[in-house]
Amino acid sequence: MAMIKNLLLLTFTVALFGVSFAQHKVYIVGDSAEWKAMGVDYTKWASERQFHVRDVLVFNYNNQQHNVKQVTANNFIECNGTSPIATYTSGSDKIVLKRAGHQYFICGFPDHCNMGQKVDILVKRNKI
Repeated sequence: MAMIKNLLLLTFTVALFGVSFAQHKVYIVGDSAEWKAMGVDYTKWASERQFHVRDVLVFNYNNQQHNVKQVTANNFIECNGTSPIATYTSGSDKIVLKRAGHQYFICGFPDHCNMGQKVDILVKRNKI
């Protein structure tokens, strides 16, 4: 009887608070090609995946030649990294996707974004 009560309480809690037991994924941006200015179609790469809140993006790159800047939609279109939302420079950046919607990332090194080193990540809400 106590076991049934506990199971019912857990079920109610999950339903009430929308707790998700889904496994969150880790994505290496560009896969084995990693984060670089040429040779990767990041638009295609992103379109082949479904990103969800709390998934993790990993940007691996040579930090003497690249960086990662999270930018607004307009700055993404214009390849403008002068006023980023956030800047990452470690060469192995792990970014947790905290909200649903588009999140935009570019390389802030000169001309890299214009050569295609940018990615638009569409993050979906988690399902219960």
